[in-house]
Amino acid sequence: MNKTVLCYLLCVAMPLVCSAPAWAVNKCTDADGKVSFQDGPCLGQGEKIEVKPAMQGATPVPPGPSTAKEGAFGPTWQRKHYLQNQGVPQARAALERNQQECAATAPDAAVAHAGPLRRSTLAQGSQFAQERAAAAGKDKAACEARTEELRNQLKALEAELGKL
Repeated sequence: MNKTVLCYLLCVAMPLVCSAPAWAVNKCTDADGKVSFQDGPCLGQGEKIEVKPAMQGATPVPPGPSTAKEGAFGPTWQRKHYLQNQGVPQARAALERNQQECAATAPDAAVAHAGPLRRSTLAQGSQFAQERAAAAGKDKAACEARTEELRNQLKALEAELGKL
């Protein structure tokens, strides 16, 4: 089939397919006055009713509050399991590792490993000693800040675990 013909057929068929369907329903009344509805024509007295589905203006019903309980291995259990086995132990290890790194970069250790320049051979007001002391002060402040941050994270994880 030619692409143009196929495109033309699609353009004609799509509005017909997408339009809202309507069904003919017959409302019939028998000799006793009983009313019934059927898709075929009535034998006695009746009328034809056009019925369209109410999908266009319908709003979905929101689901009610869930009364289902969390399963044995639900999100709460998973979070608690993670905190117990990974979260809190890893936070403690990170805090301990940070404290060890801070202790290893103490200012006395840096000056002692300065090579031939030892503390005893440096002049009291030498520029090297002053620069080293300033750098050590910055390093110590950074270590203390990181240690405090890790402690706060550990406390938050332990508090969350306590609530679960």
